[in-house]
Amino acid sequence: PGVLERDIAMELEFIMRKLGSQRNAFDIIVASGARSALPHGVASDKPLAVGDVVTLDFGAVYQGYHSDITRTVFLGKASQKQRDLYGLVLEAQLAGINSVKAGRHCHEVDAVAREIIARAGYGDYFGHGLGHGVGLVIHEEPRLSPSNPDLMLQPNMVVTVEPGVYLPEFGGVRIEDMVRVTSTGCEVLTASPKHLIELDW
Repeated sequence: PGVLERDIAMELEFIMRKLGSQRNAFDIIVASGARSALPHGVASDKPLAVGDVVTLDFGAVYQGYHSDITRTVFLGKASQKQRDLYGLVLEAQLAGINSVKAGRHCHEVDAVAREIIARAGYGDYFGHGLGHGVGLVIHEEPRLSPSNPDLMLQPNMVVTVEPGVYLPEFGGVRIEDMVRVTSTGCEVLTASPKHLIELDW
């Protein structure tokens, strides 16, 4: 509590640089509390508070190639609504990952995760595509999106799978991994744990 979002972003950048990153893949997102409902909430001067949802979206560039990962954690004990929202997004994310396979259409993969969120009544609060290609630039084809009906996944494409639910004034949850498409499914490239994390201090 009391740590500024921008200080967390600076610490993330320092650690990535120390481990070999050439630069940030994009402006680091650290969005806490109600700001976590902003899908692109770049780190601000907001101090973290007990009870905050904290979304961390960051990536490194190594030998010209980009990476992208998002994790959402809770500062202190999560409320039941926060826990339920996290569980829903995690369910959708795992289903999305399990549906990635060479030969699948991008919009079909998006629909698998989107349907889970819509069934729970939060369809209007998932306002972006399920994922995007990552490589020499941070956002490239293929895009896992309802607006991409014709593109088909091919072996060795690298895409993100990142469903999110964003509730104004309450906060949001997003969970993102990068995966490599294979003929039988996909290989998850980002290894950070995804269980619900309640941070103590």
